[in-house]
Amino acid sequence: MAPRIQEKDMAMRASSDGSEGSELVKKLLAQTEENREKNERIVQRKTLANDQAAILGPFDQSVFILNSDGENYTMLENAQAMRLKRRGFIKDKRFVTQPTEEEINFALEPGDDEGLDGIVNAVRGVFGNKQ
Repeated sequence: MAPRIQEKDMAMRASSDGSEGSELVKKLLAQTEENREKNERIVQRKTLANDQAAILGPFDQSVFILNSDGENYTMLENAQAMRLKRRGFIKDKRFVTQPTEEEINFALEPGDDEGLDGIVNAVRGVFGNKQ
């Protein structure tokens, strides 16, 4: 090896063996410890999200929504989740703001603009019949 390359190699080896000269290694070890809990939460969240298909199945009428605390999930019916999404509670399968139990239960009932009533009201609106 050329003398200059040997000097760089020796300097890198001296700094990576855990001696005092390795400020970068110390900094990275400290950063790893700081991020350990955050990374564990991210892995847990992604694992649960990937396991949903095994838990619910492809034709299930339910969905898991990540609570606003970022750790727990709430299981909702698909239609219920869509109603909460339209009201601004859910974005990207995550609660933006955690709804109360009353708001979650209220979302179980279809509104006037849904289902057969919604179709009938839309047809009446087109033909001007507002009975």
